[in-house]
Amino acid sequence: MSPAQPRFPRLPALLVLCVLLTSCFEPPVDETVALRFLPDGGVVVTAKVELSGGDSASTPALNRRLAEVRRALLEGSDPWSRRFAEIHPPLEKSSWEKQLGEVQKQTHSGALAEPRDLAAFFGDTSLNVSYEIKEGIAELVIAPGAPSRASSRQREMTKKTLDTWSKMVARYFSAGEALYRYLDEHPERARACLGALYADQLSDTDKERLPEVTDPEKERIETIQAAMQEVWSILNVPKGEDHTPDELSHLVYDPFPGRLTVRLPGPPVAPPEGFASAADGTLTAAGPGLWQALRSLQGRWLAPDPILIYIDHQRRTPNEPLDLAALLRQPRHAEPAPDATEVRLAIEERLLPAAVYRVAWRVDPKMEAPFRWEPGEG
Repeated sequence: MSPAQPRFPRLPALLVLCVLLTSCFEPPVDETVALRFLPDGGVVVTAKVELSGGDSASTPALNRRLAEVRRALLEGSDPWSRRFAEIHPPLEKSSWEKQLGEVQKQTHSGALAEPRDLAAFFGDTSLNVSYEIKEGIAELVIAPGAPSRASSRQREMTKKTLDTWSKMVARYFSAGEALYRYLDEHPERARACLGALYADQLSDTDKERLPEVTDPEKERIETIQAAMQEVWSILNVPKGEDHTPDELSHLVYDPFPGRLTVRLPGPPVAPPEGFASAADGTLTAAGPGLWQALRSLQGRWLAPDPILIYIDHQRRTPNEPLDLAALLRQPRHAEPAPDATEVRLAIEERLLPAAVYRVAWRVDPKMEAPFRWEPGEG
């Protein structure tokens, strides 16, 4: 086959670069906080800070930011260390993971002595946190306040990003609708077109078995690839900046200082409010941001959503091929594509946190059991 007639379209240069650099879809500084409640009512708080990027290919501003974060983690002057110092937990541990001498991850945990300590731990945030135990029932209530972490410049930058990004997302949905409508009319071409769309994530065997695409099909595929590249640009650090646009959107809209998860010692006594529940019972408070807002629109205009399939696979299983057969079995659906105004309104609706995050469960304050930082730990 001659180079002029490729079996599947060549990916744009930046798309290939992102395929090679899996970490480009991860925030330079990823902060999470986990609350693990114990059967006797105690709670273990674990904060993690993970860093990615920071090399000759990064912007000087980002390198300076990462260097400052590493310095603070090593000195114990970072916000999480200050929060633990505020409550003086009777049991506490901290660890670093380094690569080539540089901190890449810090994990800091503390076992709180009193329920009221949980409110004090989040005292420097806009969260109003209440944890109480009455008559064998423990209840956690988190009421978000107005986020206050962003500067006026960051707020203005995020407003401009939302204006531009809404147009990009609208173009993406339009390109996705065009491809899915075509496949509705020509279902026998699904393997060729979807295989070409995700070609860089397929096994060599699947690539070799892909039918050739026609020139009109190639144009559709390249259009949606270019649109996908535009949309995920908010996950990359712009030239001269030290945050991704998505990180800035969390500073502007997200009242949580990090992605919050909650693990209970038993089932809740009533359905949780505000939290998203996973199959294993873990509760998550998904702090609002631009990318999270887009994720919440999954299936509204396109199902399955090509950009979420691509990035979820790249994040979770980058070294495993995408299961093309399973993808082809999924029913496809496309609604008329929205314009930029409709996209912006939908995103803005999702940039507000829940009014309250509440969950209650049973505890036994008299229960005696060996303390473990993690379940099953010796």
